[in-house]
Amino acid sequence: MANNFEDICEIRKSDQFLVANRDIKPGELILAEDPIVVGPYWDADISCLGCLGPASRTCRVCLKGPLCRDCSRHDPVECSFYEQASKLNKNFLFDHFNIITPLRCLLLYRSDRDKYNEMMAMESHFESRRDTEIWHIHNQYVVEPMLNEKDFQQIDDLTVTGELLQRICGILDVNTFEIRGNMDSQGVQMNNLARGLYPKTSLMTHNCQTNTLIAVDGMSKLRLYSSIGIKAGELLYYNYTRVLFSTFERQTHLRKGKYFICNCARCSDPTELGTHLSSLKCTACDDGLCVFHPETPKWECLTCGHQLPREYVNQILCEARDDISSCALDSRNLEKVIGKHSKTLNPHHSLVLEAKQSLAGELRNMCMSYDIHNVPRQALKRKLELCEEMLQILRVLDPGVSRLTGIALYEYHAALVDLSRRNHDIGEIKTPELLERLKLSEAALKEAIGMLVFEHRTTPEGQLTKKAMCELKELREYIQKVQAMEEDERTDRQVRGKCNINAGKCKK
Repeated sequence: MANNFEDICEIRKSDQFLVANRDIKPGELILAEDPIVVGPYWDADISCLGCLGPASRTCRVCLKGPLCRDCSRHDPVECSFYEQASKLNKNFLFDHFNIITPLRCLLLYRSDRDKYNEMMAMESHFESRRDTEIWHIHNQYVVEPMLNEKDFQQIDDLTVTGELLQRICGILDVNTFEIRGNMDSQGVQMNNLARGLYPKTSLMTHNCQTNTLIAVDGMSKLRLYSSIGIKAGELLYYNYTRVLFSTFERQTHLRKGKYFICNCARCSDPTELGTHLSSLKCTACDDGLCVFHPETPKWECLTCGHQLPREYVNQILCEARDDISSCALDSRNLEKVIGKHSKTLNPHHSLVLEAKQSLAGELRNMCMSYDIHNVPRQALKRKLELCEEMLQILRVLDPGVSRLTGIALYEYHAALVDLSRRNHDIGEIKTPELLERLKLSEAALKEAIGMLVFEHRTTPEGQLTKKAMCELKELREYIQKVQAMEEDERTDRQVRGKCNINAGKCKK
């Protein structure tokens, strides 16, 4: 854990939230924390208990735990437990992989009682979850399989009950953070998702406009940075949902997964801070947008006051979701879906943005499949437009240091460089304009690196940062060549100008 955590933050006793002790600068490290438990996500594919990579064999010691080809062992306490579980079927963990992380929580009682007590003090929303859909799912896939086996019913002097297991499942669902980019035994990035339980980090309260950034390295250590300046006495926030979800989607996610309703500035503004991710086109006037007023509750036009019938709203939203989910990954189909639903929703509605993100991904893949000189100019132009639009929205909804903004800036720079080169090659723009656009690309790439530099090298964003740094060097070399080209052209124009003047004098 970072040695200066107590100097930077305190845990407010009244509600157990993190509060800044002093002014915190953007990008400052606030906390470095190791997880007390790491394990596979709920409903994950069977994976190695050592590195969580694809499993290919069984542990030779306990004869029950799945391992990969490279891992020779897993946690000794866990392995010993399975080895002593003599009545447990050798295929039990392969058939009931969902018990892995809850059992690791229980085994803390044996290996580290302090960590176990710290975990059990965390919020589980136990009563709110009782008899809900997720309660019954955990009962079917975790509680019943474990309690049907005698080996799981007692951990030392701890009696394992259904309610204890449900409480642990709740703690995991409410408090864990995603771990990406774990490394295998050779230090190679694993294409898997895991989750870790970080007690201090989990104390951050939610806000749809976060003031922090979380990065997890290849050894599961979490680092918490400030994404914007934070004043002394202010709460530390983290967005526990997705930035580009509409208000309805965010509230649904938080209500079902975190058991609260958000009342932040964004959620309280029907226009979503002017981005209109939830707004719908008015059917009574040409330019109006209808926003939802939950206190009414009505969809009302900001321009003419017209109210959309609830049945109509439900219909167009369902149609958009169906079209986007069923749309083949093809740029033409995506363009059709975007055009259709931009007219009924609006060009910045969250569902339209989802389709635009998919389109940007397809255009990126298309550009990578061509030789740089043969990439269709229209594809580059469209990709650039999509990046500009996404950046405009992210600047508002995710200000400061932002992973999404960093990625969008990188893609924007790439499209701008390639398009500018092509336009210069065919004579559509002159060298001074090429140079201007390249410098704009350089500024965007530098900003992207500044956003992504916090990501660990084993994550996809960390790999992108490394690539971006190499491309920044290449771009600067190219800018120098274009500057020299512009200087040569300027000199050539001056020489021709003098020659023309002299020729004129000779004629006189």
